Amino acid sequence: MKEKLYNILRLFLGGGSLLRKYQINFCSNLSLKGLSLELGATEKIKNNFSSYIKNDSIFHLSNNFKNKKLKIFKADLTKKLKIKSNTYDNVLIFNVLEHLPDYDNSLIEINRILKKRGMIIGSTPFIYQIHGAPKDYFRFTKQFFENELKKKKFKIIKIDYIGRGPFIACYSLLFAYLRFLPIFSHLFLLICFILDNFLQIFVKTNLKDIFPIGLIFLAKKK
Repeated sequence: MKEKLYNILRLFLGGGSLLRKYQINFCSNLSLKGLSLELGATEKIKNNFSSYIKNDSIFHLSNNFKNKKLKIFKADLTKKLKIKSNTYDNVLIFNVLEHLPDYDNSLIEINRILKKRGMIIGSTPFIYQIHGAPKDYFRFTKQFFENELKKKKFKIIKIDYIGRGPFIACYSLLFAYLRFLPIFSHLFLLICFILDNFLQIFVKTNLKDIFPIGLIFLAKKK
């Protein structure tokens, strides 16, 4: 109960988009063993999702920065990675696949570099503004990952939508402007959260499955 309340409070406090806050909450509950690789890392360590995960050893892969504090591989995620097969126990890929014109090759490569029973852990946005333009190509559904991960010889552990309902989705879309009005933004978020919970009383289907702001997925290499 305390942990659930803490996670809810984190959604209302601090900066960053609501999607990112949900993703950080998810990461903070993970504990990874072995060697991990985060794809699409950023130059600021605190902005990398791996910094919120308990892990033994983490490496980062990016194509556009240098940071001596990070163990970095530079690579193009749309091409074959210069990494030996069966190297990593875990691969993290958060908010990256939507920016890859050839996401199919990336999933194949992730499977190749993972050890047997290695984990792929990731997240993508859905009802969310276009970002990183012009290289923002796709939005993926739960059904997409169910099909694609199975095709790439992964055993699905979890695929879950992120969000609460249509009002939270509306907040997510407006966040790019609301962030400049922090007090109003927090108040509007609270109102949206209350409205979605009230609306859910009258709807049998989970509203976050109809109006997701993103999704998270975990799968294991067969």
